[in-house]
Amino acid sequence: MVGKERRMSRLFVGEQKRCLLSPLDHGGWLGPVKGIDRPREIVRAVVAGGANALLFSPGFYRAVADVVPPSVGVVLRVSLTAGLSQQGTQETPIASLKTALRMDADAVAVSVFFGREGDIGIYRWLAELIDASHEYEMPVVAEMMPPGDNFYDATAIAHAARIGMEIGADVIKTNYCGDVDAFAHIVASAPVPIIVAGGPSRGEDDRTVAMVRDAVAGGAAGVAIGRRVWQSDDPEGVTARIHEALFA
Repeated sequence: MVGKERRMSRLFVGEQKRCLLSPLDHGGWLGPVKGIDRPREIVRAVVAGGANALLFSPGFYRAVADVVPPSVGVVLRVSLTAGLSQQGTQETPIASLKTALRMDADAVAVSVFFGREGDIGIYRWLAELIDASHEYEMPVVAEMMPPGDNFYDATAIAHAARIGMEIGADVIKTNYCGDVDAFAHIVASAPVPIIVAGGPSRGEDDRTVAMVRDAVAGGAAGVAIGRRVWQSDDPEGVTARIHEALFA
């Protein structure tokens, strides 16, 4: 097992081939807020809770590399939001494919927020990255987010996911629409592994776990729940509950 197959096998694990991706990449957007203000501590907590893959920027990775177990997959964010900028509603490239190869990442990740200024520019860069990554068998995780006024609308999510599939992304990260049957249609219409994003705000643990179960029932290949985990008082415990629901 070599190349893309090996990398994907570190992201999607177990008999079900699912991914519990812990996104710790919010610092550029939100700053060092509670939960991600101690990078090494939060990495230890989510890994102990059962996260099998971590999503972070190159600088964050360098800061925590020695506490990331070899068995845990690394998704390197190569675009980042500059939260202090007036144009910080869209991501901008911060690293290259060469960076990811040098750091031995298992995948690279880019986000496109459709409907925000600069979406076509970052979309074009994502497409170029996907094309370049094929040569080196580096998986690309495309976070495809519909416009804000349709952020959780099934039709808009399906369209965003389909765009990611059409340009060749290996994995799509997008929102859950709140309906199992509608999400199953999204999964069927974009036949690559789809990881569900965790949403923008704190959520009660029971609601988060219920969302994970519904997403899996609709065909999700994994979840990437950030703030609902690291803003909690017990990130390890919340991660463990998500792991139980995901791999049940």
